[in-house]
Amino acid sequence: MTGHRSFSELIAEMPLKAQSEIKRGTTKILAEMELAELREALAIRQADLAQKLKTTQAAVSRFERRGNITIGSLKGYVEALGGQLELNAIFPGRTVKIAHAFKENADRGGKITSRSKRKGPGTTHRKRKGSQAQVARVYA
Repeated sequence: MTGHRSFSELIAEMPLKAQSEIKRGTTKILAEMELAELREALAIRQADLAQKLKTTQAAVSRFERRGNITIGSLKGYVEALGGQLELNAIFPGRTVKIAHAFKENADRGGKITSRSKRKGPGTTHRKRKGSQAQVARVYA
C-alpha cells in the first residue's frame, strides 16, 4: 500500500510540543484504565487470565464489572496479569505507600468467586465433589 504510513511515523514528524501533548494524553488515559481495558491492552484473554487465577472466565468477567472489590482480590488479578499492585495515600505535599494492605493474612486471602444458584444474596458456595458450585482462589 503506497501512501500509507504508521501512526508512529506521523507522530515523529509532528512538532515537539504536539508530541509532548500526545504523550501526556496517553499517560493520562493509561493511568485511568478499567480492569478489562488494562487486560485487553496487555492482550490477555479472560479465559487465559481465569486459568492463571484458577477460576472461570465468567468469574473474571464479573470481577471486572464489580464496583467494590477487595485489595487482596485486586492484587491477585494484577499479579496474574504480570504486574505488581501498590497502594498509595496521597496528601497535599506528600504521598505515603501503604504497606499494611499487602501483609499476608492466612484467614482472608483474596478471591475471585464463581457463584452457582444462590440461596440468598451474597451467598458463596464452596466447591465440592460432584457439585457445580465453585470457588477459586486467586492465589494460594
